[in-house]
Amino acid sequence: MREQADPRQLALFPELARHSSIPSITTLPAFDRALNNLIKMSDLGAFIQLTIQGLERVYSINLRELDIPSDFLKQDPSLSPFSAYLFPTKVRNKLKKISYDVKSFFNNKNSFRTSFGYFLFRSHFTLWKHYLDEMDKNIQNQLFTELGHGTYQKYFMDQFLQGYNYLNANADDTAPWEFQDKITIQDIEKKRTELKESHFTLANLKATEIDYPFSLVTAKTNHIPLSLKAYVSNIQISSIFKVIHLEYLADKSIQSIDDIKKLIDNM
Repeated sequence: MREQADPRQLALFPELARHSSIPSITTLPAFDRALNNLIKMSDLGAFIQLTIQGLERVYSINLRELDIPSDFLKQDPSLSPFSAYLFPTKVRNKLKKISYDVKSFFNNKNSFRTSFGYFLFRSHFTLWKHYLDEMDKNIQNQLFTELGHGTYQKYFMDQFLQGYNYLNANADDTAPWEFQDKITIQDIEKKRTELKESHFTLANLKATEIDYPFSLVTAKTNHIPLSLKAYVSNIQISSIFKVIHLEYLADKSIQSIDDIKKLIDNM
């Protein structure tokens, strides 16, 4: 049996966890104290873990880990794994700034930082909700302005061809592969459909097939949307309210924000 851990919250029954050293509550008075502390803590605010997913899209190819006959590849002892980013450095830096802009809401007047996120004061819950809604709209508008009019698909094709040309550059003359002079978004979309219908995995792609390089790069980039609309719709700003189990609160007295800070420092 394997222990399943949910990163969004602490275990409800810590005594059952293999790696936990937190004593369990065994008396009713201790349970009452812990519950009262939890209620007081909730009156003051809540722990929030903020994650922003989908902005950056990258894939890698490690020829040494693929099931490719050695004589299909040029013998280069310095051959290293290859990575391709969807956007150039300038655009990636702008995307990082978007992440910082979302986090800029939090300051010492409305929250304090913890090892897994922030403790947001209850007085700012509504403002945080509205701020997230506004940021979501601003991010969409910014991305459609920055990446519209075919710019996104150009970046995608550049990223795809980096991997495709990498395979071409390292293919030996003995490899049975054919490399296309021109690849379109429609070609990639069609190949994605074929791979999906055949329930592909990287393991069952056959290196002896003439279109193996195209199939491989298509599989490697399958998680990257082909259109700007799909890319934007897959971006997620998650504001997860985390819980703390009562065992942390059984021997504490929570009356103020300073008490919560002391609790976090000692955890």
